[in-house]
Amino acid sequence: MRFPSIGLWVAAVLALPNIARATEVETHQYVECSREPSEADLTAAKAAFQAGNVSFNEADYPRALLYWEDAFRRDCTAHPLLLNLARAYELDSQRQQAVIALEAFLQREPDSTERAQISRRIEVLKRQIESERAAAPVPAPPPASTPVPGEPEPASQPTAVAPSSSTSARKIVPLAVAGVGGGITVLGLLMYADAHKDVNHYKELCGGTSNCPEELVEPANEAGKRETTGSLVTLGGAAMLAGGVIWFLLTPSTPSKSATVVLPNVAPGFAGVSVDGRF
Repeated sequence: MRFPSIGLWVAAVLALPNIARATEVETHQYVECSREPSEADLTAAKAAFQAGNVSFNEADYPRALLYWEDAFRRDCTAHPLLLNLARAYELDSQRQQAVIALEAFLQREPDSTERAQISRRIEVLKRQIESERAAAPVPAPPPASTPVPGEPEPASQPTAVAPSSSTSARKIVPLAVAGVGGGITVLGLLMYADAHKDVNHYKELCGGTSNCPEELVEPANEAGKRETTGSLVTLGGAAMLAGGVIWFLLTPSTPSKSATVVLPNVAPGFAGVSVDGRF
């Protein structure tokens, strides 16, 4: 079995801090179980569950979550596994995802004898989440600028000339292309990150890339295909983003003769021109 490798450009793009932070706090829902697991699914789920137990006992909660989430994807009828996931998420300081797992268990097991205890646990977790949000420091607003008696008012800013509508349009189009490319890049990175975790998971289960159990070969190859697809989407989005930026930089910004003159707004405590652009 062969696991595909990724070029250095993917590693460079993954280093972007803003995108990395976006994936750290993401939560997910557990969809309704609508199928019975096959024998291959049950075998793979059991192996992933046992591996998760080992990691949990070693206090390696992120790895335990990886294994148990994989086991639950394969056998969504194993409802008690949601309680394991909730405990691991709680110990990993992901209380919101722990609440989601517990609520999903109560939806799937409405007659559980532990319903009252689990409901109280959900309430405790929600109070902890609210306390953490309330304790988060809020940045103080900057002090307002008040004129001092006897101090001269700010001087008027030089007259600003706004470019003509045709020049603005030529500038907006490449920015829109770059924005679409950035969105595709983020989507590709998320696809790649999810598939890459699965690829690493199967590498560990298979002890490398050889002697892999037959029931794990097909899902491992599928994870590899998704990893490659995410890489290609990321590459295409990055190329579009770079093309839009280059297009923007090469577009002339000289205003036409019919340009409109914008006079600055000058008042006590304020002077200047403000521009806000969106697309």
